[in-house]
Amino acid sequence: MTETISVVIPAYNAEPFLAEAIESCLAQTRQPNQIIVIDDGSTDRTAEVARSFADSVTLVPLERSGAGVARNAGLAAATGDYIAMLDADDRMVPNRLRLQMELFEARPEVGIVFGHQLIFQDGEDPVEHHEKGTGRVLTPCVTGTVTCRRSVFDDVGPFSIDPDTIEVLDWFARADDQGILKASVEEVVLYRRRHANNWSTQNQNRLKYVHMLKTVLDRRRAL
Repeated sequence: MTETISVVIPAYNAEPFLAEAIESCLAQTRQPNQIIVIDDGSTDRTAEVARSFADSVTLVPLERSGAGVARNAGLAAATGDYIAMLDADDRMVPNRLRLQMELFEARPEVGIVFGHQLIFQDGEDPVEHHEKGTGRVLTPCVTGTVTCRRSVFDDVGPFSIDPDTIEVLDWFARADDQGILKASVEEVVLYRRRHANNWSTQNQNRLKYVHMLKTVLDRRRAL
């Protein structure tokens, strides 16, 4: 298999977790060809952590611009035929990319592949939960489990930079509107960390769901 893979990791004040995210990419049984960290104007040592991996990581520094701009900067820097998404506070399971690339190879009509996620609390060992079957496993598609063909981004377009929109949910809705086929690896591919500063735990971000849903519905009514 000669296809290349770029991993895109947007990061904002991710110093406590970023090294684990990068190490999980480097530990893949199907190695990525490129790991990109987009430092979205962090005020901590996020950039220093990324630089500590030397040539293994491409660092893209930004002024604080928001998640949509950061993700688009990662796509612009990516050279891979496939784009794997990972959040800076999560970890890939070692066989994630191998399993997802095997699914792409078996089903050339599929444009987006995701998988299951195992939720763990910061400070816990997700590998132990995984091995013992004690972790909470969720199956819906979430951003950190997703790998896409590069051509999908050409078709769907970039992420929204509207600060009132949840850029990943808006992008997936547009992919659905275009009929991009999704498929799931029926195994855990992501260890998803829960901690005090998770984006979803912040009240102001929950209000964005309402705005985003209205935007999606308005767009679909206009079709």
